[in-house]
Amino acid sequence: MEVELIEDKKEIEEIINNKIKDKKLIFSNYYRIGILKRGIEHEKVIEVFNQFDKVKTIEKENLPKGDIGYELFYSLSNNTTFSIATIPKDDKLIIVHAVEYKRKLDHRFKKFKL
Repeated sequence: MEVELIEDKKEIEEIINNKIKDKKLIFSNYYRIGILKRGIEHEKVIEVFNQFDKVKTIEKENLPKGDIGYELFYSLSNNTTFSIATIPKDDKLIIVHAVEYKRKLDHRFKKFKL
């Protein structure tokens, strides 16, 4: 699986406008179980999801079944990063998982940089 790290603001906006925005959201079972385990409220995920101006990084990944996944990393206040993993399918957007990080993720992104 190949992962591409996208940090260019224009490219991020293009992905959001063409692949993410205005799609019918479908929440996977993995997502539902994951937020329960992590203690994240579904309403918070929805609230964060629509704050596209706070997306600072996107990981684009070619997935095993031929899909392309986009994990959006939102930079929130108090050194908090929120990630929402998605898979666009026609007019739908499958939400795969949501994770709230209370730390910097620079170490994660370093492995993808050349």
